[in-house]
Amino acid sequence: MQFFYVAVGGAFGASLRFASHQIITYLLNTKFIIATIIINCIGAFLIGFLIYLFEVFTIDIKWKLFFITGFLGGYTTFSTYSLETIQYFLDGNIKHALINIFLSNILCLVFVLAGMQISKAALD
Repeated sequence: MQFFYVAVGGAFGASLRFASHQIITYLLNTKFIIATIIINCIGAFLIGFLIYLFEVFTIDIKWKLFFITGFLGGYTTFSTYSLETIQYFLDGNIKHALINIFLSNILCLVFVLAGMQISKAALD
């Protein structure tokens, strides 16, 4: 049954990732992969926020599997980030590759911490 929660959460997360990527790319009208960075930051924030909730409240493991493993696993795009970075390197666009590495890693760490802090502040 745990597999079911991960699979359903992942389906919702992947679908939302696809829709979010399309909308962000359209709205920002850019070829730089900022949509992937934005999606990863949102996912990082949400995982930080939710992980604290799961620590404070006694919430059934199925919801952690659904939201953290499934939904956010499907929503965030680390594999896409990796592919886009490698494509920049292979195309000789070292500058964009390094910007992507820096922004994706630093911002997502900051967003996880921000999610944790906001969740903690809201509950304390």
